[in-house]
Amino acid sequence: MGSRRIGVLTLSLLVLGIVLPGAASAGAVRNVQIMDRCDPASFNALFGAGVCVDRAAGVPVTTFLARVNPKDGGHSAWRFAPGQLSLRPGQSLRLNNRGGETHSFTEVVDFGLGVVPGLDASLPPGTPPAVPVDEDALNFLDAGVTMDLGALPSGTHRFECLIHPWMRATVRQS
Repeated sequence: MGSRRIGVLTLSLLVLGIVLPGAASAGAVRNVQIMDRCDPASFNALFGAGVCVDRAAGVPVTTFLARVNPKDGGHSAWRFAPGQLSLRPGQSLRLNNRGGETHSFTEVVDFGLGVVPGLDASLPPGTPPAVPVDEDALNFLDAGVTMDLGALPSGTHRFECLIHPWMRATVRQS
């Protein structure tokens, strides 16, 4: 091989050594947005100061509560996005609470009832309670908080907001 070819090969390997590690880490974190559109004036008037913060006028509490029934399944502005995602090996989850309320992103054995009796009316009668996979990892996030959940073991993982039990996500880890 000529010295020019060796120089080009060496330069190519050097570039690959610099570029590929960066490319491997690109996309290593998948974001889950935790969202709601609570109206601070009406939510705080009914539930107490500070229940809904940092939001412009949104969904009035009466509109929200009217949708908490099995037919509507809870208000659609209260959700995890995406609701389903797949992670490749090495990818991890970052949670971003973009709403005005506290939410949990709790891994559960199966989806079910949450911890707020009135909001459980969003689910069909007879629905069993959600059982957390790990009582020490309930993952409550106040409004505006970001949390790195990290990597998950291989398999299917179900996450639910224990406050708003229609907020659900299924994550598949390869």
